[in-house]
Amino acid sequence: MAEDFTADPWLYVMHTTETDNRVVRIHYTNDALRGTPEVLLTGIPRNKYHNGGRLRFGPDGKLYIATGDGQNGDYAQDLDNLAGKVLRIDRDGAIPPDNPFGNPVWSYGHRNPQGLAFDSQGRLWEQEFGNYRVDETNLIVRGGNYGWPLCEGTTGSCDEPGFIAPKRTYPVAEGSCSGIAVVRDALYIACLRGARLYRVEISGDELGDAEQYLNGTYGRLRTVEPSADGGLWLTTSTRGDKDSIANNSRERILKVELGP
Repeated sequence: MAEDFTADPWLYVMHTTETDNRVVRIHYTNDALRGTPEVLLTGIPRNKYHNGGRLRFGPDGKLYIATGDGQNGDYAQDLDNLAGKVLRIDRDGAIPPDNPFGNPVWSYGHRNPQGLAFDSQGRLWEQEFGNYRVDETNLIVRGGNYGWPLCEGTTGSCDEPGFIAPKRTYPVAEGSCSGIAVVRDALYIACLRGARLYRVEISGDELGDAEQYLNGTYGRLRTVEPSADGGLWLTTSTRGDKDSIANNSRERILKVELGP
């Protein structure tokens, strides 16, 4: 949803079809979703894994879209391919004229980004699944190349000209982090395999030490979102979301209060 949902009552969704991943919007009126979904962007490569899928409106009013590489690392470096990217479009699907490559691509060289959040300065932070070594928290810049598949975290061919290093990495066993949120200029990061919530303060262009909370308490954590009262919403992703059996999910939505 857009921040001004009352004035612009559309629900924005990225979903998988038989041929691709795509972004649509559905009109919300009289307490219901109505009409045929309006297609905004098609042709994002799909796969069983590495689909990305996080949507976030920026302070510029544009829609930012995280897409995974579809388990094909070469896609991430191909500027004509929408996989392994952070994309940026207008809310009606048009391509903004100030996009760096004349298409929806805003940044590239990503493996499987699943978290997007803006801080108080309007900067975009991204959370990305690593492969075998580390996950990444990146500060996204216009036209930036974040190195995948040649570089994972700070390992591999990371000294290639133009590659942008992550601001923080996490061992995969303690991470596999998905959603991120910003509250009072601290990043909150929800982790799946790591089954914990990280809190990392933003300090200038860098990140401080990572504090750990809820370690193993509720299992795998997928999504973290700011709540209207200054806290957090969390969703679990542990008990029935990956077995392909319909209507058996027992996942939970958690409400977390934050201290002063």
